[in-house]
Amino acid sequence: MSRASQEIWKDRYEKWLHYLHNVAGAIAAGREIPLGPSDPPPTPPAADAYADTPAKIVYCAPHPDDEAISGVLALRLRLDSGARVTNIAMTLGSDKSQRPRRLRELESACQALGFDLIVPHHPQGFEQVTEVNRNQHPEEWGAKVDALREIFDREMPDLVMAPHAQDFNTAHVGTHLLVTEALGAHLEQSGRGPILFVQAEFWHQIERPNLMVGLTPELVAAQLVGICEHGDEMRRNPYHLLHPCRLMDNVRRGSEVVGGQGAAAQPFTFAELYHVVFMKGREIIPPRPGGCIINPTQKIDLAWLKSQFD
Repeated sequence: MSRASQEIWKDRYEKWLHYLHNVAGAIAAGREIPLGPSDPPPTPPAADAYADTPAKIVYCAPHPDDEAISGVLALRLRLDSGARVTNIAMTLGSDKSQRPRRLRELESACQALGFDLIVPHHPQGFEQVTEVNRNQHPEEWGAKVDALREIFDREMPDLVMAPHAQDFNTAHVGTHLLVTEALGAHLEQSGRGPILFVQAEFWHQIERPNLMVGLTPELVAAQLVGICEHGDEMRRNPYHLLHPCRLMDNVRRGSEVVGGQGAAAQPFTFAELYHVVFMKGREIIPPRPGGCIINPTQKIDLAWLKSQFD
């Protein structure tokens, strides 16, 4: 290697090293931001528009903090169109001694995001929301299905969100199964539908996402306020510090997986990915082929979103 080539290599190496130190420094700076729960809870960001009959969004969260980490589509719909968002806390975790603490954090996080909150069998949540429980204790599982169906009967959601079926964690997989059965029973008995069923990812990537939701830095910051109200969970495992990095990688992945192989990279920085289907009664109906990419600054409402998949 010539001396000139060595100098070019060294210069580029030092610039990339400086870049990486800046990335690590930004993550370290995030550690200095106080964690919640706050007292009083943070004021939620105000919606830009309010519908006369707002759409009803229900997010079914396997654990406290999932509503904040992967529920940003619901947050966008609330801010963009005045949709009413309700978080159903499927569980408050398996450690019963920690449930009062997790419930306090959850209440604060929902306040920060502007979400309503339902805790089945308050203040405990459901027990054993797992595929093993479904297979080995069908009567116990059936009681959970009935209880969640009754919540859907009261809430009459227009869109339901839950983890996808392969999201690794046993409570995430169990939540998908429980929501699918209870929502199907609700739709079959009520005659409503079809409605959008939006599946989220956290522990395991969705194999074929068909919705890429672009996010502004301002929206991600509002999301992080909600995430960080789960203070002890973030101290245990600081998901919040790498959350922006995950959203950035979603732009890389979603640009082609949702936009089509070989498509140009999207020009924004942050995005969340989902898989959207319809439910009619107990039947899951695939949407039309193709994917939908939403620009971070585009205003959306439920009617528009539904039209992208009809």
